[in-house]
Amino acid sequence: MATGAQVHLPYTGTWDLDSVSGDVYRIQVAWPMHWMDRSGHSDVPVLYIVDGNALFLTAAEAAWRRSATPRFQGGGLVVAIGYPLQDKVFSPRRNKDLTPPKLSATSRPYGGAGDFLDFIEGTVKPFVAKEVLAGSTLGREALFGHSFGGLFSLYALFNRPSLFDCFIAASPSIWWDDRLILEYEQRFREGKWATQHAGKDRPALMIAFGTWEQDVPRQAGETEEEYQNRWNRAQERGMVDNAKALYGRLHGYDLLSGLAVKEYPGEDHGTVMACALSRFLTTFFEEWPISVGPPLGVSQ
Repeated sequence: MATGAQVHLPYTGTWDLDSVSGDVYRIQVAWPMHWMDRSGHSDVPVLYIVDGNALFLTAAEAAWRRSATPRFQGGGLVVAIGYPLQDKVFSPRRNKDLTPPKLSATSRPYGGAGDFLDFIEGTVKPFVAKEVLAGSTLGREALFGHSFGGLFSLYALFNRPSLFDCFIAASPSIWWDDRLILEYEQRFREGKWATQHAGKDRPALMIAFGTWEQDVPRQAGETEEEYQNRWNRAQERGMVDNAKALYGRLHGYDLLSGLAVKEYPGEDHGTVMACALSRFLTTFFEEWPISVGPPLGVSQ
């Protein structure tokens, strides 16, 4: 009789890091398959991913598959930031970590994005540079998030635009808390950073969404009432409209070195996650830099 064994994933490492408040986060890292070790490499690009438990394997496999293509440029480091979970891929802690605080700084069970960003900047990034890439040099860095994670990427861009070279927002929950993130966007466009950095030292932003996130099809076995309720909720959240509107507004300002929006026909909120991650990981590792895309409705 055949016997089973626990799977060991090569070219990866896992560490638990503590935040200043004592919260424990699980950091999962994948590096290129052709690396004999993690030292001796120059200008290594790094992609940081929130909701790491749900997205680490997807990102690692997408990065490794690129090594078989003729356009492969050497790959980069995948750093997934998650939680010490068992038997689940999402933690309730993400609701606080990934949502922006009220500008009035009121206390509530959400709105911890500032503290989480502090942890990434003050703990995760130095750990990656000094420990994970010991003996190698750090290159460009990007932040990827989906859903609440996409909202978090936008929050990071609007508040600390110099922290990453690229911010990636897949299906960003712009609708959350009466579109609170748009207040941060306005401050970003009109604030001191915009005046000092217009035309130079600018990050890039890539946005993605699936058409079925708003134009939802009826599911098998779904009653008319169930479908109508789901349709109404999708219209209230306006995933597609909000993403396009954000792209359109930012397109008119000289604040970003690159700006891209990618629409995935026939993909919903759950399925577009892998599409966007694979596409934008490839863009960041192999097709960099990007430029500002055309206005919506204008072909390149």
